[in-house]
Formats: sequence, C-alpha cells, structure tokens
Amino acid sequence: MGHPVDFKGANSILNGPDGSENIEVMRVFRNGVSCTSCWALSPDELAEIAQTGRIFITVLAGQSQPPVFAGGEEETRSLVADYGVWRK
Repeated sequence: MGHPVDFKGANSILNGPDGSENIEVMRVFRNGVSCTSCWALSPDELAEIAQTGRIFITVLAGQSQPPVFAGGEEETRSLVADYGVWRK
C-alpha cells in the first residue's frame, strides 16, 4: 500500500481520527480550494502499475467519490496553480 510522504510545498498536516490505527499522518498542500498529498509506492506496486498502466483510488468514507486528481508533480502543480500558488 502506498504511504503519504512529505513534499516541498506542503503547508498543513492531516491526522486520522483519535484511536485510528491504520491511518498515517499526511502532509498536504491546501489553499481552501484544493488539497494535495504526495504518495510513495513500493517496488511491487510500481511494477504492477508499469505492467497494467492502471491505478485505483479509494475514498474510505461515504457512498460516492468527491472530485479527485492523480498525476505527477509537474502536472499537479499546473492544475493547483489555477487555485493558488504552490512554490517549488
């Protein structure tokens, strides 16, 4: 399973609910319109993605999925720049 990692531009921390044991602290960039996190994948996960070209996104709450975006750093910066400044 991927793990959230710190990244240049992160300006806030999200924590799981009190007592949660399977939720890691997550550094994010947020500006009131968007919230971006960065994830590191294991070599096995990277190999599977390289082989299939697919990723899965799961929201662990509710019965639907809010608008989400998955992409590399430069593409994400381009999207987020429309909503505020994420400095390099």
